[in-house]
Amino acid sequence: MSGGQGEQGQPARRSPPLSHRIATAAAATSPLRALLGEEGARRFRQDRAARLGIALAVAAILFAALGPLVTPHSPLTSDFTLARDVAGAPPGPSAAHWLGTDAIFRDLLARLASGGRVSLTVAFAATALSTAMGAVAGIVAGMSAGTRLEALDGALLGLVDVVLALPYLLVVTAIGIAVGRAEMGTLTLVLGLTSWTLTARLVRARTMEVTRQDFVEAARALGAGPLHVVRRHVLPNVAGTLATLGSFGVGQMILAEAALGYLGVGVSPPTPTWGRMLFEAEPSLAVRPFLGAAPALAILLNVLAWNRIGAGLQRALDPARPAALPSRRLPVDLLLAGAALLFTVTATPELSVRPPLDGAPHPGTLPSEVPPTPPPGAAPSSLPAEPVAQGGELRLATSVQVRTLDPALAYDEAALMMDELLFARLLTWDDEGRLTPDLATRVEVQEGGRRYLFHLRHGVRFHDGAELRAVDVQRSIERTLHPRTASPAASHYAMIQGFAEFHAGRAPHLAGVRADDAHTVAINLDAPDATFLPRMTLAFMAPVCPSMGDVAEAANPVLPCGAGPFKLVRWDRDTAVHFNRHEGYFRPGLPHLDAVTWYTGIRATTQRYLFEEGKIDLLRELTPADTARYQNDPAWAGRGRWVISPRINAVFLNTELPPFDRPAMRRAVAHAVDPAVLERLRPNIVAADRVLPPALPGPPRDVPMRQHDLARALADMAEAGYPFDPHTGRGGYPHPIDYLAVPDSFEQTVGEVLQQQLARAGIRLRLRLVSFATYLAEVSRRGAVTMGFAGWQADFPDPSSFFEPTLSSEAIHDEGSQNYAFFRHAGFDHVLAAARVEQDPARRMAAYLRAEEIVRDEAPWVPLYTSRIFELWPPYLRGYARSPVAPPRLDEVWLAPTPAPSAAPSSGSPPR
Repeated sequence: MSGGQGEQGQPARRSPPLSHRIATAAAATSPLRALLGEEGARRFRQDRAARLGIALAVAAILFAALGPLVTPHSPLTSDFTLARDVAGAPPGPSAAHWLGTDAIFRDLLARLASGGRVSLTVAFAATALSTAMGAVAGIVAGMSAGTRLEALDGALLGLVDVVLALPYLLVVTAIGIAVGRAEMGTLTLVLGLTSWTLTARLVRARTMEVTRQDFVEAARALGAGPLHVVRRHVLPNVAGTLATLGSFGVGQMILAEAALGYLGVGVSPPTPTWGRMLFEAEPSLAVRPFLGAAPALAILLNVLAWNRIGAGLQRALDPARPAALPSRRLPVDLLLAGAALLFTVTATPELSVRPPLDGAPHPGTLPSEVPPTPPPGAAPSSLPAEPVAQGGELRLATSVQVRTLDPALAYDEAALMMDELLFARLLTWDDEGRLTPDLATRVEVQEGGRRYLFHLRHGVRFHDGAELRAVDVQRSIERTLHPRTASPAASHYAMIQGFAEFHAGRAPHLAGVRADDAHTVAINLDAPDATFLPRMTLAFMAPVCPSMGDVAEAANPVLPCGAGPFKLVRWDRDTAVHFNRHEGYFRPGLPHLDAVTWYTGIRATTQRYLFEEGKIDLLRELTPADTARYQNDPAWAGRGRWVISPRINAVFLNTELPPFDRPAMRRAVAHAVDPAVLERLRPNIVAADRVLPPALPGPPRDVPMRQHDLARALADMAEAGYPFDPHTGRGGYPHPIDYLAVPDSFEQTVGEVLQQQLARAGIRLRLRLVSFATYLAEVSRRGAVTMGFAGWQADFPDPSSFFEPTLSSEAIHDEGSQNYAFFRHAGFDHVLAAARVEQDPARRMAAYLRAEEIVRDEAPWVPLYTSRIFELWPPYLRGYARSPVAPPRLDEVWLAPTPAPSAAPSSGSPPR
C-alpha cells in the first residue's frame, strides 16, 4: 500500500518512485494521474480545500479572460459625463457602471478584469521561468554532487544560499526601482530571475535522493548516461515537487507583482494591475473604501486559491502528511475575506465634521470699555464695531519642513509665509492687489524709469532694537546679491546698475544702490524696467538687521532678524517655529497677537483633526474629501473660501523636434485638449485657457484664447499632413509620442486624461514617468523631450514673471533651459521687450494681451489649469485677509474670546 497503515498494522511503507508508478500504471492516462499516480490523484480529488482553490483560480482566470464580454467599457476610458458626489467621492455603483468608477471615472469592473489579465499573466510567466530555472539549477547541482564536478554543486549551492538569505520582496522592490516602470516582459524577467533559488535547493535534494536509488544505479551499470537518468528517472520524480512549488509560486508572484505595482515600479500606467489599483484607491479610501477593497480582495482570493492548490498537491504527494480538514469545516480564511468585503461594501463614509468651537483656546483680552449691547432686533448696519481683543496665540500648521528662513535664501511657500511675519519690505501689496508703501513712505520715479528714490519711514526698529537706516537697505540688497550668497533670485535684479560686476566679485559694492541720506535710498537701473517695483516686494529685498551680516550662507545660518510684526524666539527643527510679538513694530497697535506658533511636518489629514480639537486655528491644507465635508456642513457655512494660486500648469510642445516643429500639429494638440474635465477630478482645479493665471493682474480676459474644438483639431491634423478619421480610427500621426511626467502625481493623472483626448484626434501618447530630478534635467536639455508637463508659479505678481522665463528666446539654453518648448519667435520677443520698458499700465497690458495671442496661435504651450486652496477658519478668528497676489499677513489677525452675534461671516472672509 502507498499510504495509511500496512496490512498488519505496521507503519506505511514509502511509496515507490514516481517513475515506477508511471511505468506500471498503464491506465494513468490523465495528466493528474501521470503526475501524482493513482493513489495521489484520488487523494487530491478528495481534498475539499484543493477543489475550492481550483474553483477560485478558474473563476479568476475566466473573469480576467472574459471581462471585456461582461462590461462594455474600456478599462482605459473615462466617463466624464459623471461627477463626484457631495462627499468628493468618485461615482459609485450604477446601472452603467456596476461597481462604480475609479478616481478618474474609469469603470472599476473593467479595470479589475484587465488588471487580472496583467497580474495573472505576469504571475504565471514568472512562475514558469523561476520553476524552469530552479529545476535546471537543482538537477545540475544534484547530478554533480559526489562526482568530479562537485565544485559546480558547491558553487550553485553557495549562490542559492546567498540569495535565500536576502528578503525576497525587498530584493524584488529594489530591482524594480532600479529598472523603473516596465512592460510585462521586463517585469516577468525581474520576478522570475529573483525567485528560483528555493526551487533549486529542493530539486537538488530530491535529485540526490533519486540518484542514490537502486534502480538508478542499475541503469548506470547498464550504461545509461546522465541525460538518460535525468529524463527517465529524475524528472518524473521531481515533477510533483515542481508542480507543488509552482502552485505556491503563483500566489507568491501575485503578491510580488502587487507590491511592485503599489510602490509604482511595476507595469507602466495607464495599464491597470491589481497592485496599482490599490495604490490609486488610497486617496479615496475614506469616502469610497470599495475602490481599495476590490483589488485587495482579488489579490487575497487568488493567493489563497493557489496556496490551497499547492497544499493539496503536497498532501497528495506525501501520504505521511495528514489529510485535509474534514469536509464539514468552513473555510475560515475565505469567510474572513468575505466579511471584509461585506464591511467595505456596506460601510458608509462619515460625512459630518465637528461643529466649530465657540471661543479661542488662547484668546486675546478685550479692552475695558466694551460697546453697549445693541437692542434686540437691531439691523446689522446699526450694530457697533466689535472690540478688538489684544494678545493670544495663533497656531498654524504645514505639511512641509522649513529649511531656512533667511530672506536671501528662502524660496519655498512655507518659508515665504513665515518670512511675512519676520520681514517688512519697502513696498507691499494691498487687499486689491495694488502696490502700496510699507517701510517706504513714498517712491519717486525719475529719469524715465531709470532711477528710483525710496523715502523711508522714521523711527522703524528692527527686532534687535536698531533703527532702520538707508545704509541698512543698501547692505541688505548687497547681501542678497553677494557673490557668496547662493540666492535663487539674484538674476531677478540684474537690471540694477553694476549688478554683473558686483555679483561676479569684481566690485566691492553694488554701484546702482546708494544711500542719499539717512532715510533715502536711490536705486539706478541700466534701462527702464516696469517689473522693478513688483520685484522689490519680494522677501529677497527685505531689510535685515545688521546682526545678519553681509553674506547669507546656508551652511552657516544666522538668527533671522528683520522689522516685521513678529520676531523669531525659538525654532524646533522638524517640529515647530515660534514667533513672539515685535513690540517695536512701526504700525501703531499692531500686531494684535502675542505669539504665533507654526507647526511643521504635519500631514493634511492630521491637521484636520487638530483643527477640530482647537489645537490649530487656521486650516489651509485639506484633502479633497475633507474639503467636501466642510463645504457641505451647514455649521461651517461662511467659514471658508477658495484662494487661487498664482501658478499655471500646462503642456509644453518642443518646437524643435518632430512632429511639433509644425505649428499645425501643435494647434491640433491645443484644440484636442479639454481641460474642463480636470475640474471634475479634483475640487481644487480650475481650468485655464491662457498663460496668466487669474490670480495675477494682467490684460482683460474678455478676449477668448485657446478653446477645446475637436473639429478644428482634426482640421489641424490634416493641415499638418496627418489626416485622421475618428470613425474608423485610420490615419493620424503614425508614431507614439512620449509624454514626460513625474510618477504618482496629479500630472501623471493629467497625462492619462490627455492620452484619451488626443487619441480622438489621431495622436497617441505614451507616458514616460521619471523622478522629479530626472524630469528637471531632461526637460531643460535641448533635443531631449518632445512633450511633457510644465508648471510655473509667479516669482512676483507681474505678467513678465510668466512669459519671460518660460517662453522667451533668452530663456533657451542647451542645458538648464527654462523654455522647455524651445520656442523662438521674433515677434513674441519684441512684444516682451516693449512691455518690459513700457511705463504706461494700459499700453503695457495691451502688449501682454498680444503675447497671449501669439502663444494661442503658435501653441508652444497648452495651458491646462491653475490650482486653488480652501482655507477654513473658526468663528473666533478675526481680521484675516488675503491679497490675491501675496502671502497672508497676520499682523491684523486677532482672536475673540467668544463669538459675537454680529460677527458671523457671510462674505467668505473673517470679519475685520
